[in-house]
Order: sequence, then structure tokens, then C-alpha cells
Amino acid sequence: MRTAEKLAIDGGTPVRTAPLAYGRGAALLGDEERAAALEVLESRSLFRYYGPHLLRRTDAFETAVCERLGIAHAVATSSGTAALRAALAALGVGCGDEVVVPAFTFIATVNAVVLAGAVPVFAEVDESLGLDAADVAAKLTERTAAVIPVHIENVACEMEPLLALTRARGIPVLEDAAQSMGATYHGRPLGTFGDIAAFSLQMEKNVTAGEGGVVVTGDERLYVRAARYQDQGGQFFTSHGGGRGGELDEPFVGENLRMTELAAAIAGVQLGRLPALLDAMRANKTRILDAVGTIDGLQRRRLPDPRGDGGSSITWFTPSADVAGRFAAALLAEGIPCTRMYAGLPVYATPAILQRRTVSNKGGPWHCAEHPAQIDYHMGMCPRTEDLAGRAVTVGVGAPYDEQDCADVARAVSKVASVVLA
Repeated sequence: MRTAEKLAIDGGTPVRTAPLAYGRGAALLGDEERAAALEVLESRSLFRYYGPHLLRRTDAFETAVCERLGIAHAVATSSGTAALRAALAALGVGCGDEVVVPAFTFIATVNAVVLAGAVPVFAEVDESLGLDAADVAAKLTERTAAVIPVHIENVACEMEPLLALTRARGIPVLEDAAQSMGATYHGRPLGTFGDIAAFSLQMEKNVTAGEGGVVVTGDERLYVRAARYQDQGGQFFTSHGGGRGGELDEPFVGENLRMTELAAAIAGVQLGRLPALLDAMRANKTRILDAVGTIDGLQRRRLPDPRGDGGSSITWFTPSADVAGRFAAALLAEGIPCTRMYAGLPVYATPAILQRRTVSNKGGPWHCAEHPAQIDYHMGMCPRTEDLAGRAVTVGVGAPYDEQDCADVARAVSKVASVVLA
């Protein structure tokens, strides 16, 4: 029987000392992005609606997103959170409403709901780390104004049962596809299943401008509402948007969540790189998984559609949260990018959520006169999610990896597993 190698975390020799070139869109930033940014700077027209030599890069980016996803409308915003805010506004979500969100997601999903004046209702996720439609069904009430499935880490949430449920009840679906631009579900791009969707262009995303976001929808009315909301209620959109006609029949205030021409220029180049980026990540993920094989004690995250997986990471479930902590720390010591996603906790573990605190709270925690009942947020309210989150370890997969990089990742995983899972 082969003796297990001494782990680097215990004083052994690490598998790698040179850092891996982990990254998605940011890993491919280069001369084209530089030229696109310089062109906008030289135009002296950084604002999307006017300038001395306006290049209309934001308009072009929105058009390219529509073409890439096969959807009618896109609104570029200043961040993924801004995209969520504009999408919720387009749906008319506000005080007195409830919005069902997954118990495992980035906090922006919840923040957007709270800042809209609505009440987040947490539902369990399953082994795909996506919303469990059965638990969503148990969380729906007469106050439910929307359901937000989140496509975590380039893996689709199981959409078919969720859409069957929401459509039967007439409840709109806002897809949070912040982390998954270009990934698909049964051959169709994520973000094109629900009534409206939000993407992020933050530094760690498939397409990046450092910050930025996009709202997409096939619904003309939702498009106009989202576009107006991110533009102070339509101050520039309605005067530069081609005279759509009755868009001001329903006046409302909004925010400044607009994308700049500089961000759009970079994002436009990045969007063109998306197919090659996904192909590279998928190929590298396959190489790593083939080399690792099956390991007792490591359960792979379920993929609702393996062919549509964006390939940016590999998540395994270990036997316990303690093992997950040891496993992740040991892999990092071996020179391999590894994390316990969101610290291995549900999103409601965030103190601001548990205490239902906003920046003022003058009316008490998340108070809304139209929704007098206070929902009790506490650890243990989504036990399956807490179990899965606690046991999960995630290894990043970079597009620039070569064969040796993939071999090193696989060797490190096997090495750590031989000791930590023994």
C-alpha cells in the first residue's frame, strides 16, 4: 500500500510554488481592451448619451448582448447589483412584497430585495446549489411578488420545475445570472428563461469591465421600465432613446445606475472573447476531473445540465464542515486556488440579515407598514442548505491553464484527499 505524501500544510513539499493564472475574463485582458478604452478617452465622450465625439459604445454593447443571448432587450448598468435593482424596479417589486431567494447566494441578491423595500424569503438549495423548486413551493404566499433563482458559478439552477411552479401561480421570475454569462441550460443561454435577468461584469466574471452589469428581457414594457429606472426615471433615456411614445405615461423616480462608455468599450471586447473563454475553462475542467477520477468521500456537485456548465470551477461535498475546512486549507497550502464558497455559510448568516438592519432602521428592522409581520431569520431555518454549504469546497479553473497546470491541480486534490479523507 502506497504511503500518503506529507501535506504542505503539515510541513511537506507543495505541489506548486508558482501561482496559477486563475481568472476568467480578466485573464484575457489585453491589447484590444486597451485600444478600445483609449479610443473612448480620446473621444472625450465618457457619458453614454452625449459628448463631443460620442462613439455609442454602450448602445453597441447592449446590441451585442442581445445578439449573443438571443434576446430582444438589454440595459447596461453600473454593476450587477444595479442590474438587480433595475430588474426588481421593472417588475414593480416594493414595500409589502415578498421575494423568494436561495439561502445560498452572494449577498447582493438579498441586498437588492431589501433596498427595494421588499422582504426576502429564503428557500433551500439542492445538490446543484440552485433553488429547490419543492421548497420554493412551500415558501410562496399571497405576498410573493417574484422568485429569484441564482445560477451559481456558471452552473444552471434547475429551471424547468421552477418555471412550471411560478407560471402556474403567475409569479414573475428574475434570473440572477451574475456569475454565469454564456453558460446554458438545455442549449439555451441562462438569463433567457425568466421574465427578466441580471448579469454582472465585475472583476471575477466571465465578461468583465472591472464593474458593470446588464439587465436582459424579452418584454418591451419591462425593458423600458428598467432602462428608465437606471436613468433617474428616464431623464436621458426618454430624450435619446428614439421616441418610444408612451414611456412617460407612468412617471416614477429612479436612480443613476448607468454604465459609462469606458466600461462598455472594455465589456464589448470581452464579450467577443466569451466563447473561447468558456471553451478553455470547460476543457480544463474536464482534464482535471478525468485525472482526479472518483474519490471516496468526495461527492461532486450535481450539474442540472453538464453540457451547459461554464467550467469555471469544481465543487465537491466533503463528509463534514470540519473536513471541508481542513481540505480547503490544505489545497491552498499546495498552491491550488480553493475556497469554501461564501465561507461555507448561507447568505442569511450575514449579521445585517440576521438582525434585519438597514443603514437607518428608523422604523425598526426592515419595517414596512404594508407588511407588519416580521419574518424571523435565524440559523437553522434552511438546514439542508447549511449542511451543503458547510461541506462544500470549490477549486477554481482558469482559462489560461496548460496541461501541466491541470495535472498539478488534479495531483494536489488527490494528495490532499489521501490524507484528509483517510
